[in-house]
Amino acid sequence: MENEIERKFFVKEMPDLSGIHPLHYERYFLERGAGKEVRISKVNDSYVFEEKSEVSDLERTRTKKEISREEFERLKENASEGIVRDRYAISSNPDIAIQIYHGRFDGLVRVEVEFDSEGDAKLFVPLPWMGREMTGLPIARDARLIELTNEEFHNYLGI
Repeated sequence: MENEIERKFFVKEMPDLSGIHPLHYERYFLERGAGKEVRISKVNDSYVFEEKSEVSDLERTRTKKEISREEFERLKENASEGIVRDRYAISSNPDIAIQIYHGRFDGLVRVEVEFDSEGDAKLFVPLPWMGREMTGLPIARDARLIELTNEEFHNYLGI
């Protein structure tokens, strides 16, 4: 089990992504709510089963394990609507990544910054190309994003 502490922002000005090979995600939720998520993802050619539980507004615990393609396909049959996105790793200290969404959530581009502690997260000053913070908004979490109507989604993009 590992802890995940992160803040999320809109992207005001896209940084140069040339030369960065993205990870392509196809994600589905098996369970959502009461501070817990159970999800499966296809990440490039790998398949992952994950469980996340909220610890605080910024922190969640996470356990994950690789699963077979067959298990992924079987679990997907009873899963939520899928989310498709590409993840571009920008830096590793702190861990900064840009997520570009496709399909129903086309137009959403968000930056996620992961930290070693809540103290580091609270002290972080967004980089000049980062836009308004979205941590805590439904648009910032995939499990809540899929609950939004198209109108609600577009309203958040217009913030």
